[in-house]
Amino acid sequence: MTDELRVHLHYTMRGSYPLRLIDVLFCTERAYFVEYDYLTPVDLLFGSPDQRAAAFASQVVEEGVPAAIETAEQVETQSYDALDSVDIHTGGRIGRPKITAQPRTDSATTVRVHGQFDPEPFTQALRATVAGHDVTVRQKDGFGF
Repeated sequence: MTDELRVHLHYTMRGSYPLRLIDVLFCTERAYFVEYDYLTPVDLLFGSPDQRAAAFASQVVEEGVPAAIETAEQVETQSYDALDSVDIHTGGRIGRPKITAQPRTDSATTVRVHGQFDPEPFTQALRATVAGHDVTVRQKDGFGF
């Protein structure tokens, strides 16, 4: 894989039950939504999501994107050529930040950020990553529906 990692959105979740842990890896040509674990209420009670997310982030850093993808439960790949927009909802005062990637033809992929997140530098880094592609990156206040 010649796709180099540019932005790593760490410790996000989607779904209702069981919740799924996902990291989003924005590389030079595509984004990977890497689902690497499922969470039950017991996991949430004992704080294991933090540990699992940290272990996956370490794997990305130490072994690289291909190795991390190889160990994933599921991977959704979105090429920037097929991606229309990415909306970044800041979370507002009461909600978690939300990222929605909207392809031109398929349904959107949405994740909620549970780790530390600063929307300003993330938005700037993502805009730089998709520069040269026809992808709109929008930052919006609030938690988004």
